[in-house]
Amino acid sequence: MNRNVILCSTLFCLLSACSSGEPQEQETETQPLTAREAVIQSLPPVEIQLKEITPETLPTEIEKHHGKVVIVDYWATWCPICLDSFHHLSEWHQEYADKGLVILAINLDEDNESNRKMVNEYLTEQRAPFENYICTTAPDTKRVEKFGIEGGTLPFCQIYNREGELAVTLGNVNPDRLCDERTISAALKKLIPETEPTENDSK
Repeated sequence: MNRNVILCSTLFCLLSACSSGEPQEQETETQPLTAREAVIQSLPPVEIQLKEITPETLPTEIEKHHGKVVIVDYWATWCPICLDSFHHLSEWHQEYADKGLVILAINLDEDNESNRKMVNEYLTEQRAPFENYICTTAPDTKRVEKFGIEGGTLPFCQIYNREGELAVTLGNVNPDRLCDERTISAALKKLIPETEPTENDSK
C-alpha cells in the first residue's frame, strides 16, 4: 500500500515538473522585431564619418548634389521624436538613393567631445548610411534663424528639388506642414516620380 502511494506521488511530481517547464520555454522565446528594429537590422554596418557643418557652409553642401533631390534633416539626441523616427531616413535612402535622393542629417547637439562620441555611437547603432554632420556653431537663436528652423523646434527638415531650390519645409509649428513620415513620403513621391520622363515625353 505504502509502495503504491510512493509511486503515485513520484509520478505526480514528475508530471508537475514537466508541465511547469513549458511556460519557462515560452518566456525565453525571441520577441519579434519592431518595424524600427527590422529596418535597422536590414542595413549593413557602416563606419560613420561625422562631418562638421555650419549654417554658412550648408548651401555649399547642398550645391554639391545639384541635379538630385536633397533632404536636410535636423535632429538632436534630446529630441525623442527625432530618435523615434530616425530610421525612416534609412528607409527613404534605401528606396530612393538610386533614383537621385541625397540625405544630409545634421545633428544639433552642443558640439563637444562627449556629445560627438554619443552622436557617433547612436549613428553607428542606427547604421545610418547617408551623410552625417554635426553643427559646430553655438546652439543659440542665431543658429536656429540662420538654418531657417521654424519656431526653433525639432523635428524639422527641408527638401530641395533637383534645381537646388527649397521645395518643401516641414516642422512641428504649422499643422499643415508637419515633419512626419506621411508628409515627407508624399513630398518625395512628387519630387521623385517612379519613372523619369523621357525625351519624347518632354517634347
